[in-house]
Amino acid sequence: MDFSEPSEAVQIKQAIDDFIDQEVAPLETEYDEFLGADYEKHIVDDDHRQVPEYRALVEEIRQKSVEAGFYGMTMPEEVGGGDVDILTRAIVGEHVANRPPGFHSAIFGGAGGPTPILLACDDRQREAYLEPLMAGEITTCFALTEPGHGSDAHHMDTRAEKDGDEWVINGQKVYITNGPYADFAMVFARTSGEDGDLGGITCFLVDADTPGFEVGTIHRAMGMTPGTHAELHFDDCRVGEEQVLGEVDHGFQSAMDWIGGGRINIAAGAVGTAQFLLDMSVEYARNRETFGKPIGHRQGISFQLAELATDIEQTRQLYRYAAWKMDQGERARKEESMAKLRGAKLANDAADIAMQVHGGAGFMKDLPIERNYRSARVFRIFEGTDEIQRRTIARELI
Repeated sequence: MDFSEPSEAVQIKQAIDDFIDQEVAPLETEYDEFLGADYEKHIVDDDHRQVPEYRALVEEIRQKSVEAGFYGMTMPEEVGGGDVDILTRAIVGEHVANRPPGFHSAIFGGAGGPTPILLACDDRQREAYLEPLMAGEITTCFALTEPGHGSDAHHMDTRAEKDGDEWVINGQKVYITNGPYADFAMVFARTSGEDGDLGGITCFLVDADTPGFEVGTIHRAMGMTPGTHAELHFDDCRVGEEQVLGEVDHGFQSAMDWIGGGRINIAAGAVGTAQFLLDMSVEYARNRETFGKPIGHRQGISFQLAELATDIEQTRQLYRYAAWKMDQGERARKEESMAKLRGAKLANDAADIAMQVHGGAGFMKDLPIERNYRSARVFRIFEGTDEIQRRTIARELI
């Protein structure tokens, strides 16, 4: 069994380091108000919408990433992607997460960038949506979650009814990442069957300027980049048959496949974040002295760091095994959920331990620990809560 990193992952990590040093770091220096202790008040206006200067900066990094070949690198070569496998993408994601908060999160596009769901596009849809998305000219959003249905997404209130050659969509989505800024949304709605059926759900490509489609409240989220999540409202929103992605009534499985891959990326990002916090804490423990010796020599500190280092390595091997199984074409639903469950706990534990090791210094906004402390909490919620992961693991076992 070979535990070494794929050579492609090693090469991409080096290339991304060079890219960040040459293209992203200068922007971080120039626009440090977007990253500092009071970054939140600089990023959004009174309506919680991101200010144009920040949006322009994100778009600039996205275009640089497209030119460098990192944007959409997991997509097939036939659509302009790099055809990078799931394991390599996860390893690269861990590597990028192992650094202080910065603009590097825009390199891959996040929830607004290319997604394998769109490989179901027909020729016209590829030209209208997928090609400009791959070129970084437009962005999208994944509109699945509803106010009354988060974890039980197949109990969906949003409906689409056929009216001649059109579909009429009515409903509401909530907490949609990139919702305020997407040029089009991938909207999931029930088109047939009974409430709770896994079938009978269809994905529609809905342009942001379609009558009846409006962005509602832009949410204030804890720890995450402000102004990113929003409610989406559909009031007699009419779209043509040509806006159906894939087959009618068969959209839910594609949504779950997207979420499954996202769980691995979350686990990888959690490992990278935890490694960053561990490295900070180890360095601090080496140099901070109390009562005549470094605090790292005291078991109360060193044992916490030892446990954290062990947890990081365990979760790293778990997410990589899950990614490897997926790349082999094997079912990995159990391993995806295990990796996400452990990764979510790891990110929170790492932030807590780092703050405790740093003491009062860790509680201050001068260090990135408190920001990571707030950001880590959502790991236990999105792409399926801890409880949903345990439920999935139990179902796979039984």
